[in-house]
Amino acid sequence: MNQIQDMLSQINIEYLIKVFNIQIAIAIFLVFFIFRGIFSRIIIKIFFLITKNKKDVKNSKLYKIFYNFFIFVGLYLAIRIFKLNAKTMGVINSCFKIICIIFITNVINSFVTADAKWFRKYISYSKNDVINKLICRLIKGFIWIISIYIIIKELGYDLTGLVAGFGIGSVIISLAAQDTVKSLLSGAIILTDKPFELGDYIAVGSHEGTVEDITFRSTRIRARDNTVITIPNSTVTSEYVVNWNRLNSRKFECVLNLSMDTSLEKIQDIIQKIKLVLKTNPDVLEDTIQVNFSEIASYSADILIFLYINKTTYIDYLNVKEKILCQLLELVEMENIELAYPTQTLYFKSKGEKIEEFKIT
Repeated sequence: MNQIQDMLSQINIEYLIKVFNIQIAIAIFLVFFIFRGIFSRIIIKIFFLITKNKKDVKNSKLYKIFYNFFIFVGLYLAIRIFKLNAKTMGVINSCFKIICIIFITNVINSFVTADAKWFRKYISYSKNDVINKLICRLIKGFIWIISIYIIIKELGYDLTGLVAGFGIGSVIISLAAQDTVKSLLSGAIILTDKPFELGDYIAVGSHEGTVEDITFRSTRIRARDNTVITIPNSTVTSEYVVNWNRLNSRKFECVLNLSMDTSLEKIQDIIQKIKLVLKTNPDVLEDTIQVNFSEIASYSADILIFLYINKTTYIDYLNVKEKILCQLLELVEMENIELAYPTQTLYFKSKGEKIEEFKIT
């Protein structure tokens, strides 16, 4: 009996308590680490009323936020098992509060989407996805500003001096960021006025291409050579913008230079036949067809052909234009009419000889 008492007295009770606490801490952390997926699904289904299937819940942003947060919860609860000094626990508590603030911010921002019912009902009535996405970014940014303010206060910093410093700092920033501010204001004008949308083929100054992205700062277009051109919105609003997608029709114009040897009767006949050919073309707007004997030039009799094509995309327009030109050349060949080209006639006269004539083309 005395031997057993001696053995118990030799055992360090504090050591056993530390070992026991370590085991409990590891067990708590492992429970939250292993079952964090199950905890996340349960909370999402109960508190957020998301009744989708397991796969859809796992793919949601909300699930990923909770999934990562439970690791920190398990770690924090495990640390609290140990009896640490007040200063150390204060630092740990502050860190955990900051993590909780970031977690809450991410949860709130996960609901700020352009597809959310509450957003379309109370915030934006626009059907423009670009505007809705930009509004969502602004809301998320505002939420993050509030969160950062709370975090700074939690760290014990006094923001009164920082706010006062903004008076001088704002002047410096405004001078340094004039172009950026202009682009932001111009971006707001573009998004409200809507001179073009995503997918439109536009020309801005010397640049033209398909619009791929519109932000508050710039507009990105993809040119014909497949390069991406980023144009500041301040430049877009100060230049003339041509939106080819807003066209109802495209203009076609050409001049047939007939040889001066062509008789007037032949000219009048070919004009009527050109009109007939153009009217049979389904891609030509019949009411816009104009074919006229427009001018007698120095070397040709000119017939002006003017009309509108109902194709608006550039590729379709080129195809119709090619078809019309081929029809015109075919008609000219069938009527055995020669097209004129610039010529000059030189006369050479030598003494006692007749005049010789040379034509230079």
